[in-house]
Amino acid sequence: MVKSLRGRIGRRGATAVATVVLAAGGVGLSAGEASAYGWVTIGGPIPIGQGVGVYAQPTTMSQKVTGDLHYGDSVDVVCWTRGGDVNNGANVWYQVDAAHSAYYGDWHGVGYVYGYYVDGGFVWHQGAVPEC
Repeated sequence: MVKSLRGRIGRRGATAVATVVLAAGGVGLSAGEASAYGWVTIGGPIPIGQGVGVYAQPTTMSQKVTGDLHYGDSVDVVCWTRGGDVNNGANVWYQVDAAHSAYYGDWHGVGYVYGYYVDGGFVWHQGAVPEC
């Protein structure tokens, strides 16, 4: 009888602990993921007549998820990853969760921008952006 009671309390206690842990995790998830780096203003060496595309994947073969960005626009950088090389400027892409364009306004979602065109890869070279 005593052993059976201890087993029930143990199971109930474990269930209560699991419920509290899951609830705490849910609170953390509902708060959303914060940016790992922050806003970067477009100022990289963009070829004349072009903009910085925001792509669904880190390659220009992927579809664009919003309009091109230009000097003075900005992106909210989360992390960096390797992707397609563009015009021999390396293969570093920034994952972004938002962009601001003077022409298109604000965009929110998940996208990738070519790091070299954003800032010449500056924040990546400084080690300021974590790898995805």
